[in-house]
Amino acid sequence: MVDFWRRHFAQGVSKPRTERLVRRVGGAAFAFLSLLVVVTCVGAAIALGQIKSLKSDIATLHRELLPLRERLGKLEQVEKTKRDLEQQEEAQNRSGVEKNRPSGEIRIDQTALNLSREEIQLIRDYVKPAPFAGTAAPVINVGDSVSGAMIPLPSQLTEKVPKLLGAKFTTRNGAIIIIKKDSRQADAVLAAN
Repeated sequence: MVDFWRRHFAQGVSKPRTERLVRRVGGAAFAFLSLLVVVTCVGAAIALGQIKSLKSDIATLHRELLPLRERLGKLEQVEKTKRDLEQQEEAQNRSGVEKNRPSGEIRIDQTALNLSREEIQLIRDYVKPAPFAGTAAPVINVGDSVSGAMIPLPSQLTEKVPKLLGAKFTTRNGAIIIIKKDSRQADAVLAAN
């Protein structure tokens, strides 16, 4: 009987305390979850407003960009037309000069090598072609195949102009024809003075 009363008394005392504790924890959890939901909704509303604002800014920028693209296209077209006209005029000037040139005249300096005036003068100082006399051999232009005996450029010259290291030369019609190392085509043609 005593055990029965003890159990009954223990259940009666612990039950209200446990219920109060569960109510407090449940209330706190509910309040925390409610606050979390409210904060999430506010954040989502702010983000949605920012997205709409950014979309309207992007649409405005696209409207402003379209006329700029059209202007740029027109300017590029004008620039291209101007460049084409300059190239046509230059080609006509070149062809007019070549038509007015006597047939026996040797072309002016041609070069596939990037030689400065000083380098060309150094080459002419070291390489003296024999004076031109007699029947003219066919004119050689840059890129033409060269056959025959080739002479290595002097070492004093290649020391001063390192890009000519290993290059060879020959002379024809008073012009100096330079061929780079491992090449069989004219890389530079220096016309007779």
